[in-house]
Amino acid sequence: MKVRLRPGSLARAEDLLTACVRECAAHLVSLEGPTPAERTELVAAVGALVAEHTTFEPSVDRSFEALLNVGRRALDAGEIRLARRLADSAVALRPGAGGAWRLRAEALEADGREEDAMHAQGRFETLTGHRLDHELPLDGGDPIGVDAFRAQLAGRSVCVVANGESVAASGLGAAIDAYDLVVRVDSFQTHREGTGERVDVHAVSHRSGGPGWRRRARTRLVFGERPAQWRAAIRGRLVAGAQSYVGDLSLSRPVRDPALIGEVRWAAEPTTGFTVARLLDHLDVNPRIDLFGFAVPGQLRAEERQWILGHAKSRDGLRLSLR
Repeated sequence: MKVRLRPGSLARAEDLLTACVRECAAHLVSLEGPTPAERTELVAAVGALVAEHTTFEPSVDRSFEALLNVGRRALDAGEIRLARRLADSAVALRPGAGGAWRLRAEALEADGREEDAMHAQGRFETLTGHRLDHELPLDGGDPIGVDAFRAQLAGRSVCVVANGESVAASGLGAAIDAYDLVVRVDSFQTHREGTGERVDVHAVSHRSGGPGWRRRARTRLVFGERPAQWRAAIRGRLVAGAQSYVGDLSLSRPVRDPALIGEVRWAAEPTTGFTVARLLDHLDVNPRIDLFGFAVPGQLRAEERQWILGHAKSRDGLRLSLR
């Protein structure tokens, strides 16, 4: 949406954009330590903003979009202070722009300012008519919450299959595919003889960038401890047509979420395998819950493995039974 600015407004916009460019540059200079992919994308986004703002005939519209992109990349990289500063500037520049309020809502959520984030989200929804929690790519699948996911599970035998050579070489493929529901995790591979081939539920961390996202699953659960992480994965990794249902924000962090399991003693980001196993155990609607390959060292954190082994009703080779 192009906006015509009066001369005074144009000068103010230039001042705000110039201040943002300077802050972004100063922020990059202050960064230390390793450079993960998210930070590389942030650096590239800042470069695009600087290039647009300093071009011979800068476009206010393109500069504004570049500013929003830097804010999104800052969130992905965990640079919350910078994201909030850019979100505030975006709202000041264009208080009627839905994208500015969306960035502010996500930045405030990431900063733990839930009440302020809800206000910003309300402004976004009023301006755009869209629900922020349920934004999915075209044909990205229908969002489902806890109750709908529980209904999918109820009364069915379910197994969760770990990744790795032990399961791939196990020869248990037929036994795994015989369950009513088969759950795969993160960047999984399937082999008919070893792991089986069915994929009813794919549970995946927002950090996982592997081919699992492209593989067909009836339901995909995306885990991220912060709403901004979950939304970034939904926007950037979800593949249209690859799933019929997508877990909504209520299923994004079930282990530590006080509205669901609420066990904060676990690591800040529990492993995907433990998260989905703990969720199935908590919902308690399956007559049989089996885990394949998760007792193998390296699949879970030590405290998670201890919980799984302590709650298992039986163990048969690579198979642990929670029910």
